[in-house]
Amino acid sequence: MIIGGSMAGLFAAIALKKHGWEIAIYERASDELAGRGAGIATHDELYAALRNAGVNLRDEMGVRSRGRLLLAPDGGLIGTLDAPQIMTSWGLMYRFLRAQLPDDTYRNGANLVNVTQTADGVTAHFQDGSITHGDWLIGADGTRSSVRQIIAPEVRVNYCGYFAWRGLIDEALVPSAALEEVAYRMALCLAPGGHWLGYLVAGPNDTLTPGQRWYNWGWYRTADDDRLRDHLTDSSGQYYEHGIPHNRMRADLIQAMRREAEAQLAPQCQAIIAATAHPFIQGIIDLGCDRLRYGRVCLVGDAAITARPHIGLGVSKAAEDAYGLAEALSASTQDRALAQWESERLAYGHAALAFSRDLGSYIGPAPNTEAHKAKAAYHQRPEILLEATAPNEPRRWLNLKR
Repeated sequence: MIIGGSMAGLFAAIALKKHGWEIAIYERASDELAGRGAGIATHDELYAALRNAGVNLRDEMGVRSRGRLLLAPDGGLIGTLDAPQIMTSWGLMYRFLRAQLPDDTYRNGANLVNVTQTADGVTAHFQDGSITHGDWLIGADGTRSSVRQIIAPEVRVNYCGYFAWRGLIDEALVPSAALEEVAYRMALCLAPGGHWLGYLVAGPNDTLTPGQRWYNWGWYRTADDDRLRDHLTDSSGQYYEHGIPHNRMRADLIQAMRREAEAQLAPQCQAIIAATAHPFIQGIIDLGCDRLRYGRVCLVGDAAITARPHIGLGVSKAAEDAYGLAEALSASTQDRALAQWESERLAYGHAALAFSRDLGSYIGPAPNTEAHKAKAAYHQRPEILLEATAPNEPRRWLNLKR
């Protein structure tokens, strides 16, 4: 049984089916997930995990980016970096993975409320009163994981002291002068309190036709708990703790953000923001479990360890977590294989979490130690921002024992 039908759950299902397991996916959302999310930077590790899981990749999984550029507030160029990479969209990747599985393995509107275990199996209890038995249960239900809250309630989600304004707009809406400068590159711009970045991704119906794609952007802004709460509260006073719907964002907050952009960001970034009719926000959070296996329950992806988005490893890590777990569950020496999987994936996940915190060390609350100040200054250097943000060779940046 796989709880969570997004990326990690789909990776787990595909990998387990390859090994001959009977699988069932339970997703709490009652509607289709394919329209959610925005941009994803891909890596060789992601493609390797897909191939290892038996997935036949399509020829083109996104927009080919030639590298990165860093803009000065006046619009001038601070630096560039050649770093070929595929920039894809959450929707394209989700639909591609979802198509690998038959519909009768996927159930929407399944809200998990409890998990019980015996020596021989595990039972999932759902809000509608239904129960399902299986040999194993995989928690792949993201940062706000119901599975993790049941089996490891001591693990807390950490708000990092900043959020991101985000936008996903038709490429045709971006002024041509600005688009010409930033197309086929990841564009970055330093600003007080956090940087801005943007890049092209596949458009409606996963099209990659020039002129019909989407431009994905984000701008990190420092915000204490009170300011975040204000941004998650609509004009009627309703507070949305886990994320405010796009159409409920208050006009006064959007207007204030646009004024800040005019004062702090490069003209190219301002033009893209101005063309975005409905920007939205994402609170930046992280968490890290110290275990991945709890009896016959295992955690993968963001349910286990959520790194901050600067590292761009969420999908890749989920894929590797899931593929490795499928291998371990299918091994002849299952207990030993699971122990090795847990050890290796914990090491990788916590290294990714640590590096993502380093990358965000100059955003959020002001550094209050000399070590933090030095780390923040280092990761705000133009050459580090260009090379280390969502790197196309992430493993070499992680502090892993060889």
